[in-house]
Amino acid sequence: MKKTLISLAAGTLCLTVGQANAAGTSPWTVRLGPAHVAFSTKADVQVGGSLVPGGDASASSNTTLGIEVAYDISDRLTARFLAGIPPETTLSGKGALASAGQLGKVTYAPAVLSLTWKLVEDGPVRPYVGAGINYTFVTRNRDAFITDLDTRSAWGSVLQLGVELPIDPTWSVSLDARKIFLKTKATGTLPAFGGASTRADVRLNPLVVLLSVGRRF
Repeated sequence: MKKTLISLAAGTLCLTVGQANAAGTSPWTVRLGPAHVAFSTKADVQVGGSLVPGGDASASSNTTLGIEVAYDISDRLTARFLAGIPPETTLSGKGALASAGQLGKVTYAPAVLSLTWKLVEDGPVRPYVGAGINYTFVTRNRDAFITDLDTRSAWGSVLQLGVELPIDPTWSVSLDARKIFLKTKATGTLPAFGGASTRADVRLNPLVVLLSVGRRF
């Protein structure tokens, strides 16, 4: 009798797991797709310790491959981690520094951890909102008008808005935007100014838009 009950319980457990997997109720989802990064840059630039009036800089937009791992904490609350292949942005002079042209290039690896809340739990369109934190790790600096360029890695806060379109219980398509509020510092020297030191306090504030295909595992 004991063996029969154990076998019955094991069979019931296997059936339940099989039904859950068939229904796509796993809390884990992996999403993959293009991520576009557009910067909204403002810089306060100093040369030799003095502020350059009207001096500014811009950072070029980038598109890379993004990957997101998501875990459903509840029916509506989801934890998400977004990373991707590190892209390279080009820093250029702007305003009073426009004639300097290309200031340098920076390869960076942004990582975003966020919590999102589904506004609609079921249905063909499921919008969500969220917030989180970002850490942008600078992996490489390349000199141009500025030599010995050193751009700091930095933390930032994140606001998120997105929509998920389920295809079936396993597959889905998502489109979301993460606004990152990010400040950093960059230093270097200017050979064109006799090797004078330069420093910039930079607000990057990128908008990351991810279009992805997701699969539950």
